[in-house]
Amino acid sequence: MYFLFFIFYLIVQNLFVKGEFLHSEILRFGFYLLIFIFISTFGQKNYINTFPYYLFLFLTSFSMISYLFSINLGKDIYETWNIGINLSDIDYIKGRTNGFQAGGPNSFADLITITAVYSMFRMDKKYLQVIIPFSIVGCFFTYSRFSLLILVLFIFLRISIENKKSTGLLLLIGSLLICVNFGLVERFSQDDNSGVQDRVEMQSGTLEFVADDSLVNNIFGRGFDTFVVKGNQVLDSKNFDDNPFSYGPHNSYLFIFLNYGIIGLLLFILIFKDLILNLVKFRDFKNYSPNLMAVIAFLVLSLSSDLLQNHSVSWFFYFSYFLYLNEKENS
Repeated sequence: MYFLFFIFYLIVQNLFVKGEFLHSEILRFGFYLLIFIFISTFGQKNYINTFPYYLFLFLTSFSMISYLFSINLGKDIYETWNIGINLSDIDYIKGRTNGFQAGGPNSFADLITITAVYSMFRMDKKYLQVIIPFSIVGCFFTYSRFSLLILVLFIFLRISIENKKSTGLLLLIGSLLICVNFGLVERFSQDDNSGVQDRVEMQSGTLEFVADDSLVNNIFGRGFDTFVVKGNQVLDSKNFDDNPFSYGPHNSYLFIFLNYGIIGLLLFILIFKDLILNLVKFRDFKNYSPNLMAVIAFLVLSLSSDLLQNHSVSWFFYFSYFLYLNEKENS
């Protein structure tokens, strides 16, 4: 019901802002509604539960092989990043790996992290011998710091619920030592590519723009695809000198607020009402549902990226959330 309310709001807002009935974002949420209907109809199937693990194996293998053998499959559809290795002039970054999704190496790292989190809580503990090293090394070769930090935190959580923790800890430490040889310490101690500063500027500039903007815009939003956040500036998309690389605001919740205002953000949050209530009451933490863990990882990663707006990755967010709802209903 809340999902339908949110879609209806997007349609009404688009009619007022652009005088059009549909835009691509509405169609994407319509697709997620079809996923919800599919899961509600067919429920938990074995192939549904296990395919993220095989996706994880493909993603991490592609990251490691691309890095080690300098594989480059050409530009992605947005003509920004190479699919495979992206060479760099920075000495300690030999290159960043990117996958087939949109959004570049950071989104590739997010997708690796999400599928890894799902897999480590879905599969039997013996699979951790593969999941831990593959996820750490595969994610590190994207050189995405925040994704790697979140991944390590979830690995610690997964290890903590095992009776024998030594094997998992040794795997984690060994995997991180491998990454040290490829510049792990330098990547976290230096910021030559201004990645951290870039995010701070985008988010602080967005908050300043919101504070200075009209109350009507903040309540009802500005409409989809009407602005671009570049550095500390929020620019009209029509006047934007297209820069194929980093523009944000690198925070999914600020992105939703800018697009759809307070009303849109509240309607979006209501979609996850049951999840939020269960988390507040600490009802589901002891169950360690892989779908729940994947959703939480998504929500945390979205604090430092436009992950929820990257639909080549965010489909897995809704997929996991609907499976989580299905689990709750059946239990």
